[in-house]
Amino acid sequence: MSTELVTLTQREIMLGSIAGLQRQLECLQNSKSGRQTNSEYESRYNSVGPGGLWNNHIEGSLGEFAVAKYLGLYPGAITGKSETDVGEHFEVRTRPKEYQELFLKKSDKKDKYYILVCGSFGDYTIRGWISAYETFEHPEWFHNNNGKTSSNYWVPHQNLFPIETLPRTAPCPKKIISLPNSSTSTKIIQWDSLGTS
Repeated sequence: MSTELVTLTQREIMLGSIAGLQRQLECLQNSKSGRQTNSEYESRYNSVGPGGLWNNHIEGSLGEFAVAKYLGLYPGAITGKSETDVGEHFEVRTRPKEYQELFLKKSDKKDKYYILVCGSFGDYTIRGWISAYETFEHPEWFHNNNGKTSSNYWVPHQNLFPIETLPRTAPCPKKIISLPNSSTSTKIIQWDSLGTS
C-alpha cells in the first residue's frame, strides 16, 4: 500500500497544539474529577497511551492538521467537538506507532470516510482510508484486542484503501467501495443492517 508523508511546520504544530489543548481543557471541565479523567475516557473510548490524554488530544489534533494539509481542506474539528475533523466528509484517527490500526466506535458518524494517520511531533504518515459503512459490515473486526483496549472496530491495515483513491466529493455513499482489481464486490448496504447502538 502506498502512503503519504506529511511534515507540519512549526506554526502548524503550534496551531494544532492549541486546538488539542482546547480539547484537553474541555475534557477536564466535563469530567467528574480531574484525577479520574483518564479512567473515564478509557471506559468510553480507548486506552490512554503513556503520554496521557494531553498527548492524545494534541497528537490527534496534529494528525487532523496533517490530513487537512495533504487534502488542502480546513481542519474543521478546531471549531467544535461535534464538527467533522477535516472538510465535510473526513474523520481522522491518529496513532503514534506504524503497526497500530484505525479504529471506529459504534457511535461514530456513519456517513464519513475514516483516515488512518501514524506518527508524532509533526511528522505523519497517512496510511489509508475506509468508509464507515464498509467497516460496520465486518463484525469480526469488533473486539477489545484481548482486553488491551476498549471494544471497537479495529480495521486491519490490508483493508485500508490508498489515500490517493479517497473520494473528494459528496458524502460517503451507503455502499461498499471497491477499487479496480479488488476482490471485494460492490454491494448496497442497508442502513438498518449496521447494528448501530
